Amino acid sequence: MKIAILCNDRLGFPALQNLIQQQSVIAIGTSDRVGETALFLKKLSDSVNIPFKIFQKDNLERELTLWLEIHQPDVVLVKTFPWKIPATILSIPKFGFINFHYAPLPAFRGPNPLFWMIRNRESIGGVTVHQMDEDLDTGDVLVTKEVHIYPDASFGMLIGQLANTGLEVTTSLLQALTNGTLKPEKQHNASSKWYSHPKLEDLFIDWTTMTSWEVRAIIKACNPWQKGAATKYKGWTFGITDASLSFTAVTAETIPGTVIALDESNGLIIACADKKAIKVEVVYCEEGYFPGYKMTQFGLRKGDKLD
Repeated sequence: MKIAILCNDRLGFPALQNLIQQQSVIAIGTSDRVGETALFLKKLSDSVNIPFKIFQKDNLERELTLWLEIHQPDVVLVKTFPWKIPATILSIPKFGFINFHYAPLPAFRGPNPLFWMIRNRESIGGVTVHQMDEDLDTGDVLVTKEVHIYPDASFGMLIGQLANTGLEVTTSLLQALTNGTLKPEKQHNASSKWYSHPKLEDLFIDWTTMTSWEVRAIIKACNPWQKGAATKYKGWTFGITDASLSFTAVTAETIPGTVIALDESNGLIIACADKKAIKVEVVYCEEGYFPGYKMTQFGLRKGDKLD
């Protein structure tokens, strides 16, 4: 089977590398959005003499059509791509365009469900492989595989877990395509929900309302891609990159966001809205990454309140 790949994220790397080893890949494409990904894919393509193409949104339909005419793949596997594939070209390959969505469908449609799954403390994730149609994330489901999201999982850890799962389902998909044993299933739109890219305000900790579990979850959801969840102290913004739940007692009168401990022995401990606390393990600011207790060097003191 001649396979073309559209890939825009490291989520697709394990499966792509495996397919290259099997000599199944005839062309690789990416968008012009992520320079680091494009550099990796270009180097990988050059090393095995596979044609590589960077697409731009303005002329996507014309360039994709030409790409398909030149390489004539049997199928295009889409392993993250930022733009909607034009409906006019979806049926050109024998098996069409098949998308790998790294979350359950239809419950987690959209471009960035992983952030919201971790922030909302979901326990089950997965990879859903579906036939692409004229809408986004709505096509018939071909293969699925669930994964358990561990409570300690960060965004980056879940990416690694799903990338390896993506390799497994790629193998299952291609076997079924070859054997003609695929059984497409319609999605139930009544249970669908759309998850957009988070807005700036979604990346900030709200000490007044968030419980210790919720604060910890948003921190995990922002690690590493935002270098942690944002918070403010006297107008200065910094990121909390990693944190754990603390058993330090919080008095009833303590205002959420208050620093209740800050020293090398106890670390940086902050009260939350549920009268419990978190221990800040890692902080990020322009000066670098630091253990929480070193925030004393930036003027933070016990009793101070974060905004």
